[in-house]
Amino acid sequence: MENTNNWFNDEDEFEKLLNKYINDMDDDSDDDDNDDEIDEEDETEEDTSFADDEDFPSGEIEQNQGISVKVEILRPIPHPNEELDKLVGCSDIKQRMDELVALTNYNKLMREQFPNSKQHEVSLHSVFLGRPGTGKTTVCKIFGSLLRQAGALSKGHVVVCDRGTFIGTLWGDEERSVRQVLEMAKGGVLMIDEAYLMNGKNDNDPGKIVIQLLMNILADEKQRDIAVVLCGYKEPMMKLLDSNPGLYSRFPNKFEFTDFTVDELLEITLQRVKEYGYKFTAKAWGKYCTILAQAYKMRDAETWGNARFVANQLERIYIQHATRCIKQRPKRKQDLLLLTPEDILPIDVPRQKTKIGF
Repeated sequence: MENTNNWFNDEDEFEKLLNKYINDMDDDSDDDDNDDEIDEEDETEEDTSFADDEDFPSGEIEQNQGISVKVEILRPIPHPNEELDKLVGCSDIKQRMDELVALTNYNKLMREQFPNSKQHEVSLHSVFLGRPGTGKTTVCKIFGSLLRQAGALSKGHVVVCDRGTFIGTLWGDEERSVRQVLEMAKGGVLMIDEAYLMNGKNDNDPGKIVIQLLMNILADEKQRDIAVVLCGYKEPMMKLLDSNPGLYSRFPNKFEFTDFTVDELLEITLQRVKEYGYKFTAKAWGKYCTILAQAYKMRDAETWGNARFVANQLERIYIQHATRCIKQRPKRKQDLLLLTPEDILPIDVPRQKTKIGF
């Protein structure tokens, strides 16, 4: 993520500083409404977290020669249905996700009402197809929490891996890593990012061993309390699936994440600034809309970051805003949460490289 000032590297530290600064302001500030603000309807939502003592894995596996590999663990969220509804765009994905969870809930109901009835086979293993920043990790987190809520998974956490998680330095590291990661993901979701990188061109590529190990272990009927999600760009992911018919049939659920439109990126922007309590002035919002539209027009489709691009730009805005507030000390407490045109920095977008031909 782009960063222009190390002083505000840590978002938690930035938030603490801003809250302290707000509390230090005089309470007799002018409370008049500011008509020059872009706002949305105020919403309050209770946010209850899962118990801190819940038995989630540590996020580290051991390879040969005592080498440790860190693995990211995403804990389940308390209100997955609400988070799914709040997703910008993704209407087809929302519908498909609802259908899969509904069938899972239906099976649970049938087991309770008719214990001897034949259950519909529901495979939770899925493929997420799309470019970076299109929401694959966010949806994966919601997916795990929804399946936990439906009783299909016992924990609902997400274990995020990639090729580097599995490939070690010695023969046998792959099997050792796969078994540890699957144990770590038991009860939740194993998400393998850029999974197509496992499909190396060399027949002896260790990534191919990882894929085969996964298939062999997932074929075990005891491995029910887990969902494996393979993520990556559409074309190389489809090549990976086509290269192995068994893999294709083992992952029947395919979700395609399309690039966000400009309007959707603007909606994502408003959602994200609202999380911090910020508001744009009308002029600041107009400036932001203009430069985002220009950046979108100049984008390289192969490297465009979608929502990640928005997150990077907002971080720059927050840093600029915080720096301005510390230097100028706004007269009103509310102005600390008001983003002005001065806070909106130009966007530097890598343009598509020009091909030189003769």
